[in-house]
Amino acid sequence: MEILYISSVPSPGEFEHIKAQYKSGFVYGMNESGFKFHTLILNGMRTREDVNITSLVGRNVGSRSHRGFFWPNRKERAADNLSYEHLSFINLPVAKHLMVGLGFFFKTRKWLQATRGKERAIVMDAAYVTAHPFVLAARGASGCHVSAIFCDLYEYMADVQDASSTGKVSFLRRMVRKIAVNSYRKLDSFILLTEQMNPVVNKLGKPYIVMEGLVDVNMQEMPNHLENKEPYKTVMYAGALRAQYGLKNLVEGFMAYPNPDVRLWIFGAGDYAGDIEQAAQIDNRICFGGMIPLQAAVEKELRATVLVNARPADMEFARYSFPSKNMEYMVSGTPVLTTRLLGMPQEYYDYVYTIDGNTAADVTAALEKVLAATPATLHEKGIAAREFVLNRKNNVAQSGRILNLVGYRGKD
Repeated sequence: MEILYISSVPSPGEFEHIKAQYKSGFVYGMNESGFKFHTLILNGMRTREDVNITSLVGRNVGSRSHRGFFWPNRKERAADNLSYEHLSFINLPVAKHLMVGLGFFFKTRKWLQATRGKERAIVMDAAYVTAHPFVLAARGASGCHVSAIFCDLYEYMADVQDASSTGKVSFLRRMVRKIAVNSYRKLDSFILLTEQMNPVVNKLGKPYIVMEGLVDVNMQEMPNHLENKEPYKTVMYAGALRAQYGLKNLVEGFMAYPNPDVRLWIFGAGDYAGDIEQAAQIDNRICFGGMIPLQAAVEKELRATVLVNARPADMEFARYSFPSKNMEYMVSGTPVLTTRLLGMPQEYYDYVYTIDGNTAADVTAALEKVLAATPATLHEKGIAAREFVLNRKNNVAQSGRILNLVGYRGKD
């Protein structure tokens, strides 16, 4: 089968190249979890020898943030059946979007011509709203199946009351929202992060699957051993540092937990980082490590006692999200402490500890309960979660579900 994969997610090599072009004073804006998510899907698909994937990429580059006036077309072959093509553009706001959009149109038409008569499908990242009209226009009446992966519902993607941090929606965002809604109607199938997304984006009741996340099947090569844990019980968070993601509750809840022999590790970047630094000056049990490479974060997760995600569950957008952070945490084999997110299927609750509320006091209560358990009990819980996601949510299995949805009939 031939797959055309449309996204803003570059190859691993180009990902590093883009970061190197970031101007001083900026932190590279591409979400590493998003990069990892789509890369895992591509790597899962390419394990099937009868599937050939062309990943067509509109790079996440801006004139205010990146050096370089002209970004040339870059091609890269990652495997015998996986190739990347990064579209060229002039790094100016209007010119860039027009050039990339036209690039998507003509490259999609070229791919459709080259794959005529073959089993084929187009898979798009639903977050790349501005690419959709060009790809769908190129598809035309070819009959090629088009599906989209919805990792989140942004304020311009659906009428979700609290998806935006501001009450007003600009004219531009209203226009983009209309484009998105029109594009949804032209899709043939949907790949959704939560069941609650379906009535919001799939108004015509077309085929869909729920794929709340996926983990790297290769993580089975990184065992989690109890004897390698930190000497102090260590609670860890790694990810975006935003107050609305529960960081304020986490920090305040931890500071109210009086045990002197417990540590809190926080890694990442975001608008709440300054508050965390101040908290670390007040409470020497808090260690703020800033941004660290993904592999270093994984190594830290293996040494921690508990991995925490205190994202509030009472916001409407929580229905439409399943943080990839939880999947990353679970596959590490270190036990997970999370809020009861509305978009998290019930089957997960056998494998995680929960924060039963949305306040700092609820975080404190959860820490007291969980950290009272023996190291062996905690480790057993973490290993059970690891086995669950490795066996049932690995990227080879999940990408197979996507392929089956879009018409794959080969060996699976």
